[in-house]
Amino acid sequence: MKNFLKYSLTICFLIIYTVATAQISNKEKRVLIDFYEQTNGKDWTTTWDLSSSASNWHGITIKNGYVTAIELHRNNLTGSIPESLGKLEKLEILNLAMNSLKGNFPEQLVQLKNIRTIQLEMNGLSGYLPQDYSNCLQLENLILFNNLFEGSLPAGISALKNLKVLNVSGNYLVGQLPKEIEQLKELEVFGIFGNKFQGVVAINFAKLPKLTELSLAYNNFEGATPEGIKELKSLKYLQLQGNKFNSFKSIFGLDKTTLATFHTDDQNLNLQFKNFDVKNTRMANTKFEDTDN
Repeated sequence: MKNFLKYSLTICFLIIYTVATAQISNKEKRVLIDFYEQTNGKDWTTTWDLSSSASNWHGITIKNGYVTAIELHRNNLTGSIPESLGKLEKLEILNLAMNSLKGNFPEQLVQLKNIRTIQLEMNGLSGYLPQDYSNCLQLENLILFNNLFEGSLPAGISALKNLKVLNVSGNYLVGQLPKEIEQLKELEVFGIFGNKFQGVVAINFAKLPKLTELSLAYNNFEGATPEGIKELKSLKYLQLQGNKFNSFKSIFGLDKTTLATFHTDDQNLNLQFKNFDVKNTRMANTKFEDTDN
């Protein structure tokens, strides 16, 4: 009888604890409702029943009473991203990819100290990227391709020492690449395909030894291809085509056995990689990738 009572009390405690930690404060619930209203939640593919607990809402993860993830990619979100999301102090993942969102990238998102992933790709977002990233130092994935962003690539991104994926392909970004990108030692994917960047690329990519994907294609870069590419031992995808590079000496000696994709504007050089399918341009096709995969 004593053991049964002890077991029952344990089960009751676990139930109470689970229910309690699945609840969120009124403050955070108001933020989610504001988000729902600003993005026309009633028209989402999978919508929320606002009369039910937030723990039951599609795409929402709650831990210890805080919202830690909003994952609503490909869910027919329209409207704009409200600045109030910046009040979700424990938010780690924000994935709103493949929707029809417009408006700006709220600077409040990069004030979140726990944020690890921001995925806003394949929307209609516009304006300038935030300049200051000194508060979101846990950020690992900043994925913004196929939007309408303009202006330059902020040098402030170099503060993100844990960043692994930086993909701003398919926007309208201009100017020269900041040399400070060299400080992103954990970077594995650097995609700036299809923007309006220009000038000489001063980055020494040997300082980014973990790179597996590098796409500088279809911009207005000139001069010699950047230094250090041939030193990248993990590189699998390299795209340099669609620029005005006048020398490819810096990539002579690149180990082609590790590559799945290689493409430049030098056809003689491409022939050296003829065993590879240069149409297999992963970075070029980023716009078609499903975030579920």
